[in-house]
Amino acid sequence: MRSGGPRRVIAAWLAVGLLGLLGCSDPEAPAYVEVVDGRLTASRPAGWEVPVEVDQPWTSGFRLNPESVEQIQFSGDFGEYATAGEAVGTLIGQAQLKLAKFTVVETRDVEVRGATTAQVVRYTILDNANSQLSGTWIVAAHWPYPQSVAISILTPQHDPELERQVLDSMRMRPVLS
Repeated sequence: MRSGGPRRVIAAWLAVGLLGLLGCSDPEAPAYVEVVDGRLTASRPAGWEVPVEVDQPWTSGFRLNPESVEQIQFSGDFGEYATAGEAVGTLIGQAQLKLAKFTVVETRDVEVRGATTAQVVRYTILDNANSQLSGTWIVAAHWPYPQSVAISILTPQHDPELERQVLDSMRMRPVLS
C-alpha cells in the first residue's frame, strides 16, 4: 500500500497558497467609488480609474485600462434642458449622425434624486472592428430652472448590475435661482 505523504504535503502547500491568494483581495475595498462632477454625484466602478479624454458636453471620464472598451463619462452641466427627454433627443440626434449602426434598444423614465425628470436610454453601436457595443445614457433634468446632468456608459455587453449601481447612486444638485 502506498503512502499519501508527498501528496498530502503538496495538497497542504497548495491550500496555503490558495488561502494566501484569497487573502490578497480586500473584502473591505469598495466596488464603486463616488465621482463629483459639477451638479452631478454618482458612482463608478473602482477599477475604472484610467482617465479618458472627453469632448463637450462630457467633463470627465474613466475606463478600465488604456485599451479597454469599458468606459464611463460624466457631465455635471449637460445643458439648459427643461426635461430629460429634451436632452436625450439631442443625444440621439447626434448619435444618429456620428455613430455606426446606432440603434436605440430601450428608453425608460427613471427617478434621480434632485431632478424633476430623468431617463435611461440603452443603445447599441458598432466599433471600428464591426463588433457590437452596448451603451447606456442616464440623463436627469430640473425644471423650472432648466439644467441637466448626464452619464454615458459603454461596455461590450449590457451590464444591468452596473447600470443599477450607477443609477441608484446618481444625484443632481440643481441651482435653484
